[in-house]
Amino acid sequence: MFKDLDLVEQLGSGVPRILESYNKSCFTFTDNFLRMVLPVNGGQVGGQAKLLTERQQAVLDLIIADPTIARNTLSEKLGINQSAVQKHIEALKQKRIISRESETTGHWQVHKI
Repeated sequence: MFKDLDLVEQLGSGVPRILESYNKSCFTFTDNFLRMVLPVNGGQVGGQAKLLTERQQAVLDLIIADPTIARNTLSEKLGINQSAVQKHIEALKQKRIISRESETTGHWQVHKI
């Protein structure tokens, strides 16, 4: 059906292209379904991928732009209070997206996203 609607470039070309980048262990076959779990940050996440909220992404973007940015500067640029910034930073740390070299004088390290 998708081929007839010109929604695919070539029938059956998707899985071989996926296998060029991902191991076959990402696939689980059952009688009625094919399930693929994509690796995220070195591990595998079942179900929905760990997505960032809009605000977490904004914090991350500012940290990527300036790894030495301070929490109070993040607060000013985003127009939110410092406790809210801290909440978003903690979420990014928990997801192992960022870490801090030193809590007071260091810089942010952004890990593989």
